Amino acid sequence: MPMPASDFIEKKSEDRVIETAHDPVPKSQVLFIDITFFHSLLRPCFEAIGVKNRQKAIEALLASEEWVRLHTDRQTDCSVYTEKKDMDHEHEISTARALTAMDYDVLFVPTGMFSKEEKKFDVFLIRGHVILKAEMKCISSKNPDTIAKRIKEGLEQASRIVLDIVSDIETRTLIDGLRSGIERRSGLKELLLFYRNRFYRLTRQEILGKNIFKILS
Repeated sequence: MPMPASDFIEKKSEDRVIETAHDPVPKSQVLFIDITFFHSLLRPCFEAIGVKNRQKAIEALLASEEWVRLHTDRQTDCSVYTEKKDMDHEHEISTARALTAMDYDVLFVPTGMFSKEEKKFDVFLIRGHVILKAEMKCISSKNPDTIAKRIKEGLEQASRIVLDIVSDIETRTLIDGLRSGIERRSGLKELLLFYRNRFYRLTRQEILGKNIFKILS
């Protein structure tokens, strides 16, 4: 059962150290996943009726030989999956690794999934029989306006945002940025926040409410 939105799990900062598990692949040798095949695996994950059927569909998706496992958390056994090519941004791998420690499998969206007209998002977050679309943002700035801007950008891609704060921004300043980013946008379903080596799952109502100061204190 998913934990309450305000719950958090403390993680040591050294858990965030990134170790890439594969060598870069030359561009001439990059292998892209068969998008038609990918969609045939993905569709049942959303459309299958019943928990068991959705669970089986997700297991089939993750079991595909098309994926490379970049990392598996030793405690949760959750993994980071990507197509057979080198990742462009190391900070995305770091955030994805942190999510596996929070009991999420992370599947990076394969290249070629989106048409030019479609909104692009970064990853599928998977827990049990649930698969969610999410946009990831790693922020090193202490400027609340920057945080607000990145949240607004993320909400154009997905209704769930993973926000990884890697600066020592003060809590009140962070809250100002969070609120500014969502106050005029009703589309946020959930904000998954890494802040000061803790993990939070926050709703829009919690971010805008008075208790957010206690939650993040």
